[in-house]
Amino acid sequence: MKRAPGIERLIVTGSALTVALLPHVGHLPLWISTAFAGALGWRLLAEQRGWALPPRGVRAAAALAATLAVLAGYRTLNGLDAGSALLSVMASLKLLETRAPRDHAVLVFVGYLLCLSTLLYEQSLARLGYVLVAAWLLTAALARVHRPVEANSEVRPFRVAARMLALGLPLAAVLFLFVPRIEGRFWALPSATPRHTTGIDEEMSPGDVAQLGLSDDPAFRAWFDGAPPPPEERYWRVLVLEDFDGRKWRRATSGADLASPEVVAGGPSYRYRVVLEPTQREWLAGLDTVTEWPAAIARRSRATTLTHVEPRLGERLPVTSALEYALRSSTMARVMPGSLPADLARRDARLPEGRSPRTRALASELRAASRDPREFIERVLERFRREPFEYTLEPPPLGAEPVDEFLFGTRQGFCEHYASAFAVLMRAAGIPTRVVTGYQGGELNAYGGYLLVRQSSAHAWDEVWLAGSGWVRVDPTAAVAPERIRRGSAASALGDSATRALFTDYPWLARAREAWDAARTRAYDALVHFDPVRQQRLLDLLGLGERSWQGLAIALTVGFALAALALAAWLAWELRPRRREALAAAWDSACARLGALGLPRAPAEGPLDYTRRVAAARPALAPAVTALGEAYVAARYWPGATAADAARFQALARALRARLRAARP
Repeated sequence: MKRAPGIERLIVTGSALTVALLPHVGHLPLWISTAFAGALGWRLLAEQRGWALPPRGVRAAAALAATLAVLAGYRTLNGLDAGSALLSVMASLKLLETRAPRDHAVLVFVGYLLCLSTLLYEQSLARLGYVLVAAWLLTAALARVHRPVEANSEVRPFRVAARMLALGLPLAAVLFLFVPRIEGRFWALPSATPRHTTGIDEEMSPGDVAQLGLSDDPAFRAWFDGAPPPPEERYWRVLVLEDFDGRKWRRATSGADLASPEVVAGGPSYRYRVVLEPTQREWLAGLDTVTEWPAAIARRSRATTLTHVEPRLGERLPVTSALEYALRSSTMARVMPGSLPADLARRDARLPEGRSPRTRALASELRAASRDPREFIERVLERFRREPFEYTLEPPPLGAEPVDEFLFGTRQGFCEHYASAFAVLMRAAGIPTRVVTGYQGGELNAYGGYLLVRQSSAHAWDEVWLAGSGWVRVDPTAAVAPERIRRGSAASALGDSATRALFTDYPWLARAREAWDAARTRAYDALVHFDPVRQQRLLDLLGLGERSWQGLAIALTVGFALAALALAAWLAWELRPRRREALAAAWDSACARLGALGLPRAPAEGPLDYTRRVAAARPALAPAVTALGEAYVAARYWPGATAADAARFQALARALRARLRAARP
């Protein structure tokens, strides 16, 4: 079937726009993606069959209805999600009136804006590569629309687009390195859709969980100044849960908890840098126990948990983009070793009345047989080791008394079950106890030199308060599944994932995944985390650090000059005089000799027309000149020309030159 004249141009523009829109599909309502696909399909069909486009009144009504639909769905037209949705809707409507090159250009620029908003959702190496490909396709579509000569070759518009993007790279690098960095959250646009979530919540309810979902998504990465702690000491503290209602553990809220507790450092001290993935929560992860933290962006509570705050106002602030911060921790620190405040002693020893009766009876029995709290703790852990408790990510559901049913019935569960049951046993014996949630473990990336902690490493453990020692960490899960602690991941301990089995069976896949994670982490660290501090380091390296804004101005000026010189050098190379082909040179030489006889070739005169005129003016030369012209056209312009045709022309040209030389007086 013969294509309509404008169908190819519409296919190129529509395809490039579709590529730019694809990353947004997961964030957009289904009706917007469906509307775009329907509008593009209908427009292609209308172009092919010659249908009339919708009248202006219909398009205006559709635009108003679509805008109101976006407003109703998002309650606003501002922000990243609503703005991206509105752009997508407008692109769909613009397709219904696309005719002239100007309309195609508008669609291409909408595609560029969609690419930019894609990077506001996530700044990863893979996402950056995808956006660059989308920008290349959009630029090729623009070249196809505005340079009709490029349509003679299906590949040429893509070459033009690649060349244009390559020429812009030096200027982009100068702007990135030396434009003053903006402090604050300029790019952190509000979004109603959480982009990442953490496995750590403000409450824990083991009895309601029948199956634990696992995720290999990164939670954070940590770079240590020196060797990292051994696996059994990699407890990453996030939240402390102290209120218990018989089923759920919740975070206690109290203004007094903002006071800094007494912390006595002990054992090895570790300095490290953390890059936390977006969590949409205020809590920061840190190696237990944090002794130094950045006061500008974090506050530490009396429970020694870190809260992210806005630097200027000090208000709690969710982590909506990757956050970098430096910490110092002591894994054997003593917290509140002297005494426990009365309010904490009451809160952390309280149990709801009438709940968990069998657990209370067991605690009384074991406590009566123990000389002190330490022996009681050991008896409880020994019970977990000795009796048939099982660590599983798919425990049976629990009923009205989850702790009793777990300890005396199912005896199957994961870290939350063991931490909850242990805490209830301790509190039933009068020992202040709280549940700590965070992460345990971390994979050492040999290529990047950092510890990668995944969401699958989410963990829960307990802290008991003992006189003279303060809050002491006790992990009852280690008594049942010590391999869980050594390996640092619930998933790796069980090995029930087909994906992890694949990485185990094929070590090169695991190494490739490590290398890829290190590459994208390094790229993210170099690009997204290029902040004013790193920019100042670059200026210091260039000897411009003491000049403040003047140093940036000098760097920008010199950078622009170097970029312009590079562009000029490239243009000089592209526009350099080309070495003439042998056939063209031989033909020009023959024409010059004939021109010396008083028969010069006109600039617009073709080879056959010229040789006919010479043959008419000089009959004696007619056979040789006519054969020369025909041989040149055959060798130079015929699609099936061969080396033999070129050799025949060269031979005829030499023969003509010899004849003219011999005829010269």
